[in-house]
Amino acid sequence: MVPKREELTLKKRHSLDRKEALWAYIFISPPILQFLIFFAVPLGFAVYASFTDWNILNPTQHFIGLDNFKEMFTQEKFWKSFANTGMLVFAVPIYMFISVLVALGYNRKIPLNNAFRVIYYLPFVSSLVALTVMWRWLFNSQFGIVNNFLRAVFNIEGPDWLLDPKWIKPVIMLMIIWKMIGVSSIYYLAALQNIPKTYYEAAVIDGASGVKQFRYITLPMLTPISFYQLVVFSIGTLQTLIEVYMLTEGGLGGRNYSAGTVAFYIFDSGFRNYRMGYACGVSLVFLILVMAITLIQFKLSDKWVFEGN
Repeated sequence: MVPKREELTLKKRHSLDRKEALWAYIFISPPILQFLIFFAVPLGFAVYASFTDWNILNPTQHFIGLDNFKEMFTQEKFWKSFANTGMLVFAVPIYMFISVLVALGYNRKIPLNNAFRVIYYLPFVSSLVALTVMWRWLFNSQFGIVNNFLRAVFNIEGPDWLLDPKWIKPVIMLMIIWKMIGVSSIYYLAALQNIPKTYYEAAVIDGASGVKQFRYITLPMLTPISFYQLVVFSIGTLQTLIEVYMLTEGGLGGRNYSAGTVAFYIFDSGFRNYRMGYACGVSLVFLILVMAITLIQFKLSDKWVFEGN
């Protein structure tokens, strides 16, 4: 027999446990609802729609099986969009390398250091549409600043940057690099300031030069933040859309689709040609590709990311 006092104590304890569990469910419900409403449900619907002929002008949907996937793999624009997107991703390691150099400059006490940080960071927090309009004026073939500079200083006629298929992708890459250097360098600056100074003091005592300190201390300690940036910024670059839409003539992806990315191709298929089912199919293939690239990055991280203390 359990004494009445102990029985009351157990009841109170169970009541408190139920209340704590209830409040725990209440607190975790917002992120769970957010995941269901904004990710799981749309993803499930997109998977279903990719097997239909859904046209946004006509709410009626018919199940067509794998027809959308069979068609997309025969479309030249589909393959060009993947090739163009792959080329733009090369901008990520370029601006990461430049950002390391900029962060090393931030980390030193130089005049107007804070002002330089703000200037470098401004493109990232500014409106992407406004930046793209400015970039369009800079590279205008007739009265843009870039071509005027080439005429005045080198006496040469610059190319038609935004219409020439050879130059439109480098222009977009250059814009991505310019826009992302600020935020990338801030990440590296935080990582540099977290490196224990004792490592460098010990290296100086051992007679290590500045180059060796950078090679064997600074670079290994920066690999975790480099890995984070490589994963996150690669995914962001794979989704490039606004730059392509606003920098190409008529927002059509450039001549011969020379700048059309996968995200732009999805937009073009769904909202211009009104083939939302087909666009969902392309999105599904793109999602699988992004997940595969991310998993490969995680698998390879063990070989170069330094996780020691």
